Amino acid sequence: MQTCEHLSITVLVDNYIDMLMQDSPGIRRQGMAEHFLPRRGTPLAENGISFLIKATTAGRTTTILFDAGMSGIPIIHNARVLGIDLSEVDQVVLSHGHPDHFGGIYAALEAIGRRVPLIVHPSAFHPRSIRRPDLMIQYFNRGLTERELTEAGAGVVAVREPLEIAPGITTSGEIPITVEFEKEVPAGRMSIRNGHVHPDPIDDYLTLIINVEGVGLVVLDPCGHSGVLSSLDHAASLTGVRRMHGVLGGFHLAHAGVTQQKIDQTVDGLVERGLSLVSPMHCSGFRAQRALAEAMPDAFALMTAGAELVIAAPRDDAS
Repeated sequence: MQTCEHLSITVLVDNYIDMLMQDSPGIRRQGMAEHFLPRRGTPLAENGISFLIKATTAGRTTTILFDAGMSGIPIIHNARVLGIDLSEVDQVVLSHGHPDHFGGIYAALEAIGRRVPLIVHPSAFHPRSIRRPDLMIQYFNRGLTERELTEAGAGVVAVREPLEIAPGITTSGEIPITVEFEKEVPAGRMSIRNGHVHPDPIDDYLTLIINVEGVGLVVLDPCGHSGVLSSLDHAASLTGVRRMHGVLGGFHLAHAGVTQQKIDQTVDGLVERGLSLVSPMHCSGFRAQRALAEAMPDAFALMTAGAELVIAAPRDDAS
C-alpha cells in the first residue's frame, strides 16, 4: 500500500465541544482565546460526526470529507469558524446510511459547489426501520437517496469493495466481524431489500484506512458498527501493514444494552494491539472513554468538535 507523508484530520462535527481543553503534541484545539474573543464564533456540537482529512504526498494534497454529521447547521458553521473552505474538498465518503452520519451531506455538497465523487456502499440506500416493543421508527434513512445526492452535486460511486481514493488512503469495503464478542444480534434493526423485510446487518458500514509514512496505519472508524477491534484487524489484513498507529471515531459502546464486560474486553483488545493513539468519540460513551483514559493514558486523546490532529513522521533535523 502507498503512503501519505503528512496527515491532517480536523473534527468538523462531534457530540462534544470543550473550549477549556489545551493543545497537546500534534493536536490543536479551539480554546480560551477563541471562546472569549470569537472573531468567527465558537464551534457547535451535535449527535453526529464528520472529519475533514488533508493528506499530502509529493507536494500534492487530497482533501476528503468523511461523513457529514446529523444536520447541515454545525458542519457549515464549524467550517466557517475554523477557516475551512469546503470548496476545496476533492472527494466525499459516507461511512453508512444512518442520519447522524449523512444528515449534513446536502448542505456540505452545496458548500462544495461543484460535482464531486461521493463513495458509499449501495446498501446505504435500503429503507431502514427500528422496531422494538417500546419503539418504532420507520424509514429513518429516507433522506438519503442516490437521486437526491446526484441532484445535489454528488457523483455517486456505489461500491462494496475497498477503494483506494488517494495515496495512502483506502476505504475498508465491507468489514468482517472477526472478534467474537463484537458480533451483535440486530434486535429491532430492520431493512427492506428486494421486496423483503430482513434484520439489518449494516453491511454498508465502512471505515477509512490511512497509511502514514514512517508512522503506520490510522483508522477512522466513525461508529464502530463492525467492532473497533475487527475494524483494526481488517485494516491490517487488507493493507498488509502491521504497524498500527491509532484509531479515532465512535466505538458504539454508549448504548444502554452494552455491558461493562464488552467495554472491558474492547479496552483489553486495544491495549493488546499496542496503539499509540486512541480517541473514542461520538457514540463511544463515557464509560468507554473513562476506561480507555485509565488503561491507555499515553495513547488516549479526547477529540472534540474543532480539534485538529496532525500526524507525520518525525523529521531528522540532522539531515
